[in-house]
Amino acid sequence: MADSSPLQVITRNLGWVLISLFLALVVWVAATMANNPVEERELKGVDIVYAIPDGFVLVNQQALPQTVSVFIRTQQSEWGLLVPDDVTVTAALEDVRAPGEYRVELEAAINSPRYGTVAAVRPSTLTLEVGAMAEARTPIEIVVRREPPLGYSYPSELVCDQTEVIVRGSADRVSSVRAAEVRMDLSDKRNPFTETFDLIPVNASGRTVTSVELSPASVVCSIDIQAREDVTPIEVLPATTGSPPDGYVFEGYDAFSPRSVGVTGDRDAITRMNRVVRTAPIDLRGRTETFTVEVPVLLPDGVRLAPEDQLISVTVRISPQINTRQYEDVPVVVTGLDETRFRVQGLASIVTVFITGPQDRLPSAGQVTVEVDLANLSVGNHQVRPQPLIDGGPALAGLTLSVQPEELSLTLAPIDGQPTPTPTLLAANMESIEVISPTPSMSAPATEMPAGPTATP
Repeated sequence: MADSSPLQVITRNLGWVLISLFLALVVWVAATMANNPVEERELKGVDIVYAIPDGFVLVNQQALPQTVSVFIRTQQSEWGLLVPDDVTVTAALEDVRAPGEYRVELEAAINSPRYGTVAAVRPSTLTLEVGAMAEARTPIEIVVRREPPLGYSYPSELVCDQTEVIVRGSADRVSSVRAAEVRMDLSDKRNPFTETFDLIPVNASGRTVTSVELSPASVVCSIDIQAREDVTPIEVLPATTGSPPDGYVFEGYDAFSPRSVGVTGDRDAITRMNRVVRTAPIDLRGRTETFTVEVPVLLPDGVRLAPEDQLISVTVRISPQINTRQYEDVPVVVTGLDETRFRVQGLASIVTVFITGPQDRLPSAGQVTVEVDLANLSVGNHQVRPQPLIDGGPALAGLTLSVQPEELSLTLAPIDGQPTPTPTLLAANMESIEVISPTPSMSAPATEMPAGPTATP
């Protein structure tokens, strides 16, 4: 029989070759899956992209979530690389022909070069409120929220590099915008300055209008702050009269406002004031706690405040006077002792107690006692910490109590007739011991012989 050609050999063995390749592939896949299994996990914080058709605007964007969670199936090694930016979640509206509410299914895709399968998105759907796009021009208004420091002023007319802006959004939102405000805080401005301010859309009530876009979003304003020649800023010093009752002390001022005022009028009188003005005296008599009062300032003739009729709010701090009192020969009271079984020996009967607190709240000597609790002690020697009491109870708030000595020594003994328990050796645990009696000496008297039977050889 003639030898087969190479083609015939390959043809006859092709099936076996394919089967071998398939089995090798199966083994490789199984080994790969065992070392790098597929896992499903949650990827949080994925941004949502809202796609709205031209001519429309998203009205309820402020109430919608900005991120979602995406559940992804991918290999374990891939999870070590995935971040929220590797996934795109889209809320896309299609075929919108009129304003209204539309329910949209969120779609998620994994961006290359990362790979995997999106299992779910939470939340999976959102309700979008869509309105017709509108555009209008609105004026810019400058609002000074806080005035410059006393003695400084700004022009009555403030201007910026723009006088109006374009407002874009849904028709109803755009129509509600009355102006775009520039809000200024000049409380720390003492010189001319130029600054960029954000614009804020407001309605007729002065409330911010949301879900609209301003173009431009900010403006540049130059403000000419100048010192006023007719107003002199001077510092305020509170004044007091009288003293708190015994046991209380005046500790100063927690706060007072304003700390400076502006004055105008007779220039010579203002110069003699030396940049300081005092308040009307605040009476401290009868005051036993911190209080706040409004008082005027005392100005010389020909000088007045700018603006007039200002009052200074002063918070005066009154505190109890803190003292420490020593109580000697305070009796020690024993509690928790079973007097039918035990007695106490060697315990001091008196100690010294120190109490710190407001003078008017310190107790009298008869109110102070010291307690020693022996409830959980057994027979023997002990060191115990005495507990100070006022009227038989714990210390009142604001009082600090301590005892000297801090620890007391005592011995707890049984009452006479009450045997002290001793260890008992059980018969079952006793070992038998053979006792061998010594052989008596022949010279020893008989009476010296030990009683009992003698050993028989």
